[in-house]
Amino acid sequence: MGELDREAKAIKAKIVYFGPSGVGLTTNLESIARKLKKEQCGDLRVSRVPKDKKAAYEVLPVDLGKVRGYRTAMQIYTVPGGTKHAAIRRRILEGADGVVFVADLRPDRHDVTLAAVKELEGHLKVYGRTLEDTSLIVQYNRRDEVDESVLDRLHRRLALKPAAFFEASANDGTGVLQTLTTLSKVILAEFRRRAESGEPVSPRPAAQAQLDGPNKGFRIESAGPAQGSDGAVQIPIRLIDEASGRRLEFSLQLIIGETK
Repeated sequence: MGELDREAKAIKAKIVYFGPSGVGLTTNLESIARKLKKEQCGDLRVSRVPKDKKAAYEVLPVDLGKVRGYRTAMQIYTVPGGTKHAAIRRRILEGADGVVFVADLRPDRHDVTLAAVKELEGHLKVYGRTLEDTSLIVQYNRRDEVDESVLDRLHRRLALKPAAFFEASANDGTGVLQTLTTLSKVILAEFRRRAESGEPVSPRPAAQAQLDGPNKGFRIESAGPAQGSDGAVQIPIRLIDEASGRRLEFSLQLIIGETK
């Protein structure tokens, strides 16, 4: 979750742009970086996915200045495409204060757009969240390539209930800043609500910082049932590198004995 520092009067929030491969996530951030003033926007950082030179995600820091007396900053992330990078997409979503779902209006990309919504729902579920309790904006990108009937058809198929939705053409910047500005307002309104109600605004998990570095983290799970004999227990363990998908299996031995 975002950070609200009442003493320093500062707010930090995280936004994730999510959608199917080729929908224009990177183009959105590039357009934002061009349109904002230099003092409002840091450098667009590109992080390559290990062992896949074609896959990457971007991070763009944005400084909104003072909003109602609070210095407000946003970290905006995209997610990498490709079916084998679902674990990285899930980790980038961790602690997100808001999500822009970018839908691909091209008719031959509607099915993959629907699949991306299902994936997003699944990732949020891991963190105990749903689309309904997430600050969500839907952006219908590539509007300049289709007619209005196509937009209406995809809108009905998605059946989402976002805070707002926008038609966009990220290539020429149409609808890009409107999308970001609206989600920022929704997030800040939620911060104010929680602050006024006395709800804590917790810092994002420390694991999030690992996304910008080479280490993407590991997951530990059981590799089978534990077995015991002669005062010892063997526990099979599987260690999974979430970035590369590589697995390492080993056994942990526990010796059971009485202390004297």
